[in-house]
Amino acid sequence: MTVELAFIGAGGIASIHLDNLESNERADVVAVCDIDDERATAAAETHGAAAFTDHREMYDEATFDAVVVGIPPFAHEDQERLAVEHGTDLFVEKPLALDGDTVRENAEAIAASDRFAQVGHMVRYADSVQRAKELIGDRTVALVDGHWWCGIPGEADHWWRKKALSGGQIVEQATHTYDVVRYFAGDVESVSAVGGKEVYDEELDFEDSTSASMRHETGAVSHVSATSTSARFSHGLSLTGEGFSLELDIGADSLVGTVDGEEIEFEGDGDTYGTEIEAFIEAVETRDESLLRSPYDDARKTFETTLAVERALETGEPQRVTE
Repeated sequence: MTVELAFIGAGGIASIHLDNLESNERADVVAVCDIDDERATAAAETHGAAAFTDHREMYDEATFDAVVVGIPPFAHEDQERLAVEHGTDLFVEKPLALDGDTVRENAEAIAASDRFAQVGHMVRYADSVQRAKELIGDRTVALVDGHWWCGIPGEADHWWRKKALSGGQIVEQATHTYDVVRYFAGDVESVSAVGGKEVYDEELDFEDSTSASMRHETGAVSHVSATSTSARFSHGLSLTGEGFSLELDIGADSLVGTVDGEEIEFEGDGDTYGTEIEAFIEAVETRDESLLRSPYDDARKTFETTLAVERALETGEPQRVTE
């Protein structure tokens, strides 16, 4: 079986998935939709696909097995719900939207269907992350400390720099860190957070640095720091618990540490984007849902966690994560 895919969005992260699929013999891109006609046409021509500028028209006129939604957070409307209504599986990039109501409506529609829905939390597909999961096994996780440090994406007028369009760094970028923290420590019960804006007062309309502390339902505690002021990109995780201490350099896909007194050194291949889209294609083909490491409803919990962090920043008070 060749899995036929449609794309909503052809720039940014969607272009990475489109590039990875050019040589994939198990999947064909048959339709591409983007509000930019030139971008939609260029991507469609590369794959011999039909081009659209309206996703509703694409759903009505094209036939495909699954759809990849790779659009900015402010652009989410009915793309996901239409996917399951049309009987197609769904791969959607993070963040899932800007507000909890939209995401919960999508989650309910997906749950009521028999369709698969995977979210692009690609860090879960990193070799180093999977090796850490294997090493920890069923041991008790006590503390997780994560960070996402980088600069500001795009030019001065880029949508990312406006919280009303991106949701801010926590929702749009550091969600990867919050997600992998949840992956190891379990669902978040409550969160406290502080933020500052010492460097980019005019360039951003949200905090350029944040620090959040969380208590998990498992009893573990965690911390995530995020900043847009770093001169270099760094994404990592420290994990400690029953008989282990591990350091994950997620950007480099490497792992070092100690488990039961044994020194650990591991390096992965770093191809998280290719691995996650390949897993999605295999899941669609085989109907094996276990291949999806970030199903939509689980990703919804990460999204709700980032919204709780934002509420904690705004109120200065601890916040519970919405169920």
